[in-house]
Amino acid sequence: MITKTILNFTGLYAALQLCIITIGEVFNIEMNSGAQIGAMIGAAYGAMVASVSAFGRAPTFRENWIMSISVNIIALVVSFIFLIVLLFVSADAPAIDEVMMVISEFPLGILMIGFAVAVLVQTLVCLLIFGRVARRYLAKLNPA
Repeated sequence: MITKTILNFTGLYAALQLCIITIGEVFNIEMNSGAQIGAMIGAAYGAMVASVSAFGRAPTFRENWIMSISVNIIALVVSFIFLIVLLFVSADAPAIDEVMMVISEFPLGILMIGFAVAVLVQTLVCLLIFGRVARRYLAKLNPA
């Protein structure tokens, strides 16, 4: 169940990221972080629905934690890959050197706190989706 859910999430998240980036580039729209958060929540929900439907059960407590942490790591990797590709492909995007210069101007403590808070919130949302939401979805699939 864990592997299938993570693979489903990876595919969905990459597809949603590609759509968001393509729409932003084609229509010259500035996308804020809300679009990325929405993509992650949507991909997690889609992966949960596919897994619960396929296996006929909600994840256990341990599986929930493993999937939530794995999904966060995958989201970071996919986002980083898309960021690098976008920096090389987009004419409007600043060069990698400029991005690294802007990031390096922030104090390390603030960057680490911001990163930790973001990962914590994402993990809590994933725990909710793979836990409570999965059990509710399973109850809808199998009415008593």
